[in-house]
This record gives sequence, C-alpha cells and structure tokens, in this order.
Amino acid sequence: MRLRNIIILLSILLALAGYFYFSNIPEPPEKQEPRYYVWDIEMEVIQKITISLPREDLSQAFIKISEEDKFPWYFDDAETTDVDPARWGGGIPLLLSGPGVDRIIARDASPKKLAEFGLSQPQMEIILTLEDGDIMNIIVGNSTPDGHAFYVQAPSTNDVALVDYTWYEVLERIVKEPPYPPPETE
Repeated sequence: MRLRNIIILLSILLALAGYFYFSNIPEPPEKQEPRYYVWDIEMEVIQKITISLPREDLSQAFIKISEEDKFPWYFDDAETTDVDPARWGGGIPLLLSGPGVDRIIARDASPKKLAEFGLSQPQMEIILTLEDGDIMNIIVGNSTPDGHAFYVQAPSTNDVALVDYTWYEVLERIVKEPPYPPPETE
C-alpha cells in the first residue's frame, strides 16, 4: 500500500514539474526593427555647432579647438570664451551626432505637411559644420500634442521623425542658459 501511494505521489509530482517547466518556457523575444536615426555621424567630426531658437530670436555658437590636455569646446565669440565642461560634458556633441527615433511620421513630406509640423517656422535650427567642411542643417518644429516628442526634419530631406522632448530641452537650455564657466573665486 505504501509503495503504491509513493508511486502515485511521485507521478503527481512529475506531472506538476513537467507542467511547471513547459508553462514557464520564455517566449522568444519579438523581432525588433532596427532603431532609426534622423541622422548619424560620429561626434568627433563635429567642428562647429550653431543652435538658434528663431521664435525667441536667441542663438549660440560653439567651436571645437583641439589642444592637448584642454577641453576642446569654446564659444564662437570674439574672445573664444571657454565652455564650462561640467555643463557641456561629452553630452552635447553626442546628442547632436544623431538622435534615435522610434517612429518616422512622414517620408518626403509636402511643404503643407511640413508647415503642419511647425517646420516651416521652426522652434529650433541646428547647423553642424563637420571636419570635411560639410554642413548639416537640422530643423525642429512643434512638439507633439501630448508634449512627449518634437517633430524633426532630417537633414537634406523632407522626412519627418519624432524625437524625445528631453533631447530638445537639453539643447534649448544650452541656448537659454549658456554654459559659461563659473566665475573664478579669489
């Protein structure tokens, strides 16, 4: 009688273990589409950055001057003023090397469509001058109705993509609150 009970319990245990094993096999991950970049360049090739906010009539320009053991970014002004590395970091050139997007809103958008996204009267214009002399013009339009993204026109095209609002806000702050070095204390 005991042997029979042990066999029954062992059979139930094996059945439960089999059920548990097969019901908890993870499903293979969904195949993800490759992330799209509005543009994609190496941040090291950026030599000059001009960011303007046309609707507010504000702009800032920065140049890269590589010198040994010195932070390479400066304001593009008469004094070539230093940029505060703590505020600038490596983040600004990285952000400008090409923002990733999850969604492309329009390919080869018409002028009417571009105007609907705020791209005919942009919130922000970015001009990047590269090592080889190429110039990239980036146009940022309105924010989306939910405020979580901005419409960005890909350089040299009429393609429009959504870029996260935080990307815009970081670049906007560089113009509105320029990264001047802190005053030296004596």
